[in-house]
Amino acid sequence: MRFRDDVAIVTGAGRGIGRATALGLAEEGVAVLVNDLDGDVAAEVVAEIEAAGGRAAASSGSVGDPEYTRQMVADAESSLGGVTVLVNNAGIVDAAMVLKMTPEQWQRVIDVNLTGVFNCIQAVGPSFRARFEADPEIRCAGRVVTVTSVAGLRGTMGQANYGAAKAGVIGLGMSVAREWARYRVVSNLVAFGAVETRMTEKIRSDERFRDKYLEEILLHRYATPEEVARSIAFLCSSDADYITGHTLNVSGGLHIGF
Repeated sequence: MRFRDDVAIVTGAGRGIGRATALGLAEEGVAVLVNDLDGDVAAEVVAEIEAAGGRAAASSGSVGDPEYTRQMVADAESSLGGVTVLVNNAGIVDAAMVLKMTPEQWQRVIDVNLTGVFNCIQAVGPSFRARFEADPEIRCAGRVVTVTSVAGLRGTMGQANYGAAKAGVIGLGMSVAREWARYRVVSNLVAFGAVETRMTEKIRSDERFRDKYLEEILLHRYATPEEVARSIAFLCSSDADYITGHTLNVSGGLHIGF
């Protein structure tokens, strides 16, 4: 079994990639804490998981708030059991060219997409460490999977705040891998390209952007949330126990390089 008595927190799981990830993990028997800023859509995902016979709980709040993320972890453990997996998926965009971007736009995206990931990692860390201390021979005491983007690997026009945050989480994820290896905790990232979500709706529907992006994707199509969620599930599973500090590029060839 790739999963055994696992409990996962998936942030930003009310829609898109997060929703597909939560549903996919639940199908494999993982109990899932579904986080979203919109409590109604989080509850809908929980209802779907429970209707299929799975275990789940909803939590509404912003990962940009460190007090909330600590409470989120506590709520997950009280309702579902000890957290073994953290999927940092929550993210926002607020587009503008560099010369037109306001300080508020910059900070809003950094607060969620970068600081929010740090908040979640810091909140779940004590649980992972405690699991290792209780069993120093454990194969893997915890897994962190963070969603980044090819924007963090090669930059992106009109979204300097987003590109900077997504590059930042790569450095954060690698640092956590180095710090927490002593606790048998692995930390990895997945860099996505253009996925069919609300966040990419404009570039997929606007003729000014649609053809340009498709030309850059070697497989010449956009990914679905369900297919990219499988790469997250792989890194959350025991199949990836010996992988840490790695960024998996899942972009259909939108980005190729080291």
